Amino acid sequence: MLVRTQSAGVRGADGKPAGVYCAFSEVHAQIDLERAIALSEALLEDASWGVVLVDVDLRPTVVNAHAARALGGSRTALLGRPLGELVVQGVEELEAALHHVLADGAPSAPAELWVTLRTAEGERRRCWRSGFLRLASPLTEEPVPLGVGWLFQDVTAARLAGQEADRLRFRTSQLHRAARTASECEDPMEAATSLLDFALAGFADHVLVDLVAGERLVRTAATPFDAPGPCLLVAGGSIPARYAPGHPALQSVERTGTVRTSAGAGAAVSSAWAVERRWPRDAAHALCAVLRSRGRTLGVLTFLRAANRAAFERTDAAYAETVAARVAGAVDLARVMSGAAGDT
Repeated sequence: MLVRTQSAGVRGADGKPAGVYCAFSEVHAQIDLERAIALSEALLEDASWGVVLVDVDLRPTVVNAHAARALGGSRTALLGRPLGELVVQGVEELEAALHHVLADGAPSAPAELWVTLRTAEGERRRCWRSGFLRLASPLTEEPVPLGVGWLFQDVTAARLAGQEADRLRFRTSQLHRAARTASECEDPMEAATSLLDFALAGFADHVLVDLVAGERLVRTAATPFDAPGPCLLVAGGSIPARYAPGHPALQSVERTGTVRTSAGAGAAVSSAWAVERRWPRDAAHALCAVLRSRGRTLGVLTFLRAANRAAFERTDAAYAETVAARVAGAVDLARVMSGAAGDT
C-alpha cells in the first residue's frame, strides 16, 4: 500500500524531544479526491463548454462562465431562476431531457437542442449540443439524486451552414427540373408558369405575376388565393392590379430591384395588411422581384408566405432574382412571338 505521510517532532514538558507525530492516508484515495475537486473547479471556471448544475426542481445551482455568457446573464443572477425565464422557446424539450436524466439516467449520446433566448438585444435562436449527467450523493449507501449536470456547446453556426447548403442544393435541383420542363412547353407563358410551380416548392405559399401595360401593372398569372394550387394564367385576359401608391410591387418596378416586407404581429394585423395590398388574406411576408429582359422592365414577380413561416431573407432575395430572370426571358419571348404573329 502506498501512503502519504506528514511528520512533526513532539517535545516533552522539559523541551526535550519526546517522539514523532505522524499522520498518513492512502495515496490513491487522496489523489482521486484531489483530481475530482480539480476537475470540478476547472469545469466551473475555465471550460470551453457551458456547464450548468440544476437541482431536482430544475433550477440552476451552479453556472460556469461560458454558460452564463451563453444564457445572457451573470453567474449569480442566473441561480435559482426557472429555465422558462431564460429560454423563450425550446424550454419544454430541455426540461423533458432533464426529467428523463433524473428518472432513468444519462442518455448514451449527446443531443442537439434548438432554443430561443431572451436577451437585451432581442430574441436569438441557438443550437446547443448537450450532454447530461445524473448527480447522486457519494455519502449515502443508496443513490440519492442531487440534480443533473448539463454540459453544452454552441453549434449554431455549423448547423445553419449545413441547412443553407441543403437549401441551396434543393433550390438548384428545382431550377434544373424547371428548366427541363419549360423546354418542353411550346407556349412561353406556359413555360413561365411551370417554372414558378417548381420555384414555389419549399420557398413560398403564393406567387403573383404582374406585367407592365402602359403606365400600370396587370395581373397575368397567379396561384389560387383561397387554397394551395398551381400557378395559372388569368382566365379571360389580364386584370389591372389596383395597387395604391407605395405598394411593394410598384416600389420594385420603380427601383428596378427587389423589395422585402412583412406584416406586424397578430393574425388580425396580418390579414388587414394583406387585404390592403390586394394579396391573399393569409399572406404575412412578401418578396417582390422585378422582371427585366433586354434592358426593359416587363413587370414584377411577387412571392408570399403565410404567418407560420419565416420572413424572406437576403438569400431568398437572390433566389427570387434568379427565378425572375428566367420568367422574364419567357415573358419576353411570348411578347416577341405575339408581335411576330400580329405582323403576319
